Amino acid sequence: MEEREQRARRHHKVRLPQGKTLLLFALVVIAAMGVLFSPIFAIDTITITGLSHFSEADICQICGLEKGQNLFSFRTKKAVDALKKESYIESVQMEKQFPNAVNIDVTERKVRGYIPYMGSYLYIDENCRVLEINGAFTQPLPVVKGLVFDQFTLGEVIETENPEALDVVVRIAQAMTKYEMLDMVVELDVSDTSNIKAFVNQVEVNLGTISDYDTKVRTMCEIVKQIPENDRGTLDLSDLSKPIVFKYLT
Repeated sequence: MEEREQRARRHHKVRLPQGKTLLLFALVVIAAMGVLFSPIFAIDTITITGLSHFSEADICQICGLEKGQNLFSFRTKKAVDALKKESYIESVQMEKQFPNAVNIDVTERKVRGYIPYMGSYLYIDENCRVLEINGAFTQPLPVVKGLVFDQFTLGEVIETENPEALDVVVRIAQAMTKYEMLDMVVELDVSDTSNIKAFVNQVEVNLGTISDYDTKVRTMCEIVKQIPENDRGTLDLSDLSKPIVFKYLT
């Protein structure tokens, strides 16, 4: 009998009154909230890298980030999604660094050329993705003519009626970037992909077809930079097996 009573006492659970249980739970929650939202976790360091088109203030405004904000209340996924909606932003890496910092690494798309469009210019990257529409341009980048399209979507690659011409633009733009031929205004005419033309200053360059385009662009870059800006003439690079001659125009 005594052993049975001892076993019963060992297995007996002490239960708090329901009201005290709720009070204890509430106190734990309040304490946790107090810690999470204490000044210790107020953001005071924001590090942003990879910017060229945007300023740090632009990035913070777009993703809703500001100093003094609680680190736990800041949602990185929501912020990244907001940034990726910007046509100039290709990718974003964002991380919280406890207790009070946020690090953001942005990869921006670069303007590689312009397409005249209804009195304005479409700013495009090397893949012919539309980054912006503007009434003018200031950077000396290629001006592309000959693409046939009737609409476009900001942030998307242009859908053209002559996709072979679009492919030509993409390849030549990438080659011009590779050989750093982005410091002068070049007009590129791809209306006839069997007879691609480039115009630099007052020099008309015949590139022929897209074949050997990398070598053609590199050669054009090397030669044109040696021709005085006011000299007028033609340069035939359609067949690189032939001697390259610059013909002056009077």
